[in-house]
Amino acid sequence: MSKIHKNGQMGIAGALIGVLVAVIIGVGVAIPVINEVISNASLSGTTLTVVNLIPLMIGVVIFVAVAALVAFR
Repeated sequence: MSKIHKNGQMGIAGALIGVLVAVIIGVGVAIPVINEVISNASLSGTTLTVVNLIPLMIGVVIFVAVAALVAFR
């Protein structure tokens, strides 16, 4: 278990565990499920274009979280 600092923060170990869980859930579950829902939905035109950006945005958020953790260190 990570040691909690006096100011209530978990430190780098807690942040790393949080980011790893987010990456596993995001890449392993969320993005494939969203892609499946998008492919089964009857969308077209601009709506389809905008909805197709959702998995990309999830990937960008995960990337930024990992980059923030590296910068935090």
